[in-house]
Amino acid sequence: MSFLLNNIILILAGGLIYFTPAQALLFFEAHNRSQAEFRDERAAGDTDIKGYRDIVLYNGQFLAVGTDGRIDYISNSGETTAVASTCKNNLNCLVSRDKIVIVVGDNGTILFSSDGQVFTRAESGTDKHINGIAINNELLIAGADKGTILISNNGKNWNSIHLEVRGNIVSVAANDSFCIGVTDSGEIIRSYDGLNWEISDYNKEYSGYNKSCIFNKAFLTKNRIFIIGTHDDGTPAVLFSSLGNVWTERSLTYNDDHGMPRILSNKPNDLAYDQAGDQIFLACDNGEILSLPSCTKCNESVTISTNDIYGIILTENLLLSVGEGFSVNILRL
Repeated sequence: MSFLLNNIILILAGGLIYFTPAQALLFFEAHNRSQAEFRDERAAGDTDIKGYRDIVLYNGQFLAVGTDGRIDYISNSGETTAVASTCKNNLNCLVSRDKIVIVVGDNGTILFSSDGQVFTRAESGTDKHINGIAINNELLIAGADKGTILISNNGKNWNSIHLEVRGNIVSVAANDSFCIGVTDSGEIIRSYDGLNWEISDYNKEYSGYNKSCIFNKAFLTKNRIFIIGTHDDGTPAVLFSSLGNVWTERSLTYNDDHGMPRILSNKPNDLAYDQAGDQIFLACDNGEILSLPSCTKCNESVTISTNDIYGIILTENLLLSVGEGFSVNILRL
């Protein structure tokens, strides 16, 4: 299933624009700011980039959260509808099950909703930034700065667990039988119940074999675990494992439009899994999406924007990504 052969839809502030891939690349070159301009802005101190930070499927629609408390519904055509909220903190991640939605963010923010329209503040018991949330069976698990794990059975009342890690817990992922999280110091945390956690130091264990890493995302499929981030030298890193105890780095090479071999250079921020095609899609800085199928020589890359992409989600035939500047990009597969 190649997304390079399909059409690209870009949602801008002014509305919907429809392109073929070749037309899209010409448009981006002519009208978007360059990568250097973005780097200059960040070097000047603009580290709190405004935009969406995560997206989930809820009640047949996409629900995205972002900076300054923003919560929006996004339709299949890319139209956005704002959800009223009094929250002004940055919202980093959300999770849904049935009709329940839990959103987490900076300064201990947890928002609870039973209908996806009215969000109320839950007492988290912490003022630390909460960076990720997942569901293990009926247990809600959130990961926060300074080694803080928050757990809840209902999304309204939370208890905390402190883990002796060096870094901040930047991501957690779970399924019905397993939980995993990562820190921005290269640590991996694992649990089978969300209460008792094992901590391993990837950089120490793989010293002399693999480059040291700074992790930013953990992701679980039915039979595989993925971790993404960057090496200490800033190059992208994608690791995978079956059980979470032995890790292998994934090749990130691909051929460009001229058939020349390239290596991914943009930082990966999120990923989506295509079960039918047995591949993952990496959402990266500077608008790049890289597909990683089971064939390591079949990777493909497409650049759909100059905006960093922070969240990505896959349905049956639609790959929707969100990110910097509250941008929305749709790839029809």
